[in-house]
Amino acid sequence: MPAPAWERLVPALAGWRHPTWYVLLRCLRELETHHLDLDTGHGTEHWPDAYVARALDDTLATPRAHSFPLASVEAVDLGRAWSLAPEEASVAGAGHQVLGWLTGRTPADALTADRPARLLPLPSAWPQPPLPGWGHAGDER
Repeated sequence: MPAPAWERLVPALAGWRHPTWYVLLRCLRELETHHLDLDTGHGTEHWPDAYVARALDDTLATPRAHSFPLASVEAVDLGRAWSLAPEEASVAGAGHQVLGWLTGRTPADALTADRPARLLPLPSAWPQPPLPGWGHAGDER
């Protein structure tokens, strides 16, 4: 494939557009997420650390861009932390637990938070476009 074609914007099923190279990461996300969704005993703890770290980077870019009421997230087992907004809720846990919660696959009560789990914000529908500027299909680009 010609190198410039990897930057061409293509539509995701959810309606937003992303560069062609991102299709490869979307395929991995679909594989890991739906393996969990099949409910065959493959839990979030089976997700590879490299996948979890990359998926958290992508997933947490959207809340930061849309002022999601979450101040910080820490994946303690990965040694990673993300700052999102001042003076909101903070959560920490194993990376797979954090990603599980952000993707609507696991409850918040597995996380350590500065407030009760029932008071944590509800994550928006997942997946969202991971980078601001990746528009919706039909947007003029």
